[in-house]
Amino acid sequence: MDVDRSDLLAGVLDDLAEGRTGQARDRLDAAWTAAADPVVAALASVVGFWTGDFAAASSWADHGLAGTGSTHPDDPGARALACAAAALAAAGDVDADGRPPWAEGTDLLARAGDDGRWWSMVRYLLAESALVSARLADARGVLAGAPASAAAWAGHRFAAMMRACDVRVAAFAGEITEAGALLGPMRESVVPGSRLVVVVEAVAGLVLGNADDADGVRRSIETSESAAVQADRDFIDRGVLLLLAFGAVAVGDVDDAARLVFRAGDDGDLGASTIIDRALGFEMLLVAALDVDDAAVAETWLAALAGLEGSAIAAPTVRRARARHLLAVGDVSSAIAELEVSIATCRREGRLVEAAEGEIVLARSRIAGADIAAANRDLRSLVSASDASGHHAVRRSATSALQATRRRLPPVAGGGWDVLSAREQQVARCVLDGLDIGEIAAALFLSPTTVRSHVSRVLCAFGVPTRIGLLAVAGPARPSPGAGAVAAELRMLSPRQAQVAALVAAGRSNQQIAEALGISVKGVEKHVGDILVRWSARSRFDVARTWWAVEGARTT
Repeated sequence: MDVDRSDLLAGVLDDLAEGRTGQARDRLDAAWTAAADPVVAALASVVGFWTGDFAAASSWADHGLAGTGSTHPDDPGARALACAAAALAAAGDVDADGRPPWAEGTDLLARAGDDGRWWSMVRYLLAESALVSARLADARGVLAGAPASAAAWAGHRFAAMMRACDVRVAAFAGEITEAGALLGPMRESVVPGSRLVVVVEAVAGLVLGNADDADGVRRSIETSESAAVQADRDFIDRGVLLLLAFGAVAVGDVDDAARLVFRAGDDGDLGASTIIDRALGFEMLLVAALDVDDAAVAETWLAALAGLEGSAIAAPTVRRARARHLLAVGDVSSAIAELEVSIATCRREGRLVEAAEGEIVLARSRIAGADIAAANRDLRSLVSASDASGHHAVRRSATSALQATRRRLPPVAGGGWDVLSAREQQVARCVLDGLDIGEIAAALFLSPTTVRSHVSRVLCAFGVPTRIGLLAVAGPARPSPGAGAVAAELRMLSPRQAQVAALVAAGRSNQQIAEALGISVKGVEKHVGDILVRWSARSRFDVARTWWAVEGARTT
């Protein structure tokens, strides 16, 4: 008796989405009895993975691979599904290697060129298996340039899980702005009444945590944690709790993260979790112990991590965790050696959130070794890149790491007034008032060198390279002149001079003004000279200040 594969696939996915793993097993047992179809074996492997029974998942995957390799040589869809299931099972089975079946599955997917339901499911499983094996570059590669897997499954409960995979891949790859943009489509894919609404909120917590939104993480925890079942947890239940833990630790809430890890693990070994989730979970527990100088407990978690070291999936995480312990006991050079290998591996595999965390620990190690200059340099480079991708939690961690050195990171480019300290805001207002470096130093009782440092941070905060640019985005510090003064200033300029003044205030060069107005550079120079005289201005900056004051009064 033949099995209707499409109906079976849709039914199993519906069961997994709603936590009916027992029903999924019964469905597959009946199908296997009816016909030992390798597709049934592949789906049984996925169910085994879902329940955390990785040995069973690998065994069923072997059945699927054997069946498609011998009795179904011309059945690429079944073979690809079996390959994807084997790769997924290997993410939890320390004795399995998921890379060969994953590579074969992606090759079959590329050759199929089909975006229908079956191949979209294969694409999802290949992306999910690479993600939970911490091969983020591979996961992004299989998703790149293809329609979202969920598009073919629109209206099905499992579609939200596919969308959640897309978001998680972007987030763990450090592309937090991209991940944030995917939250909307993920939420829209949830079928009303489905339990996957809690997955969506937990994934949002992961993204918000890495965006350094502590309040957002707290809301996600309050919304999703209570929905996780107390017993017989599956991949979704454990995943919700671990995603919330990852969001919490990203904003520095180590205690909550540790509590959530314990809830996700049905035992202290976290044995039903994937290899990477076990490694990251043990690392969070190690951090919690080190934070309170509990050496005995720290060694317990370090020993648990050592049991995963033979796995390529866990190795970079284990090295980073070991480095934390080495740093805590004062072995700085060994910590640095471990971190350099860990960071390089994470970067090569696209694990950029982990790589960034490694860079933070490396900077702390360099500071402990009195190499403050290198730590400062590397953190500045790291934060510049992470700010660009929306990974703002890195800035918080880097700022904390530098605190003991009395060094500061540049402010968030374009962050404006909100990212400046009170002193920097004072300096900014002095600049906008037209004071030069020496005058600001005298007014605020600072050295000229300190003022220059503050000015550079102010310009960075507003994303402009010049004082005129600062005026254009921040406006003059003092109140605009009254209507009478405005009229007087405007009467002093010809229409052409007023045009030139406006362009000077916009930060344009003489060449740019000439091109904009269709006149010669010499003509621009003459107009600028006349404006300086008529407005009793000392510089183009004074011209810009006057123009912005005039413009402000005219528009208020």
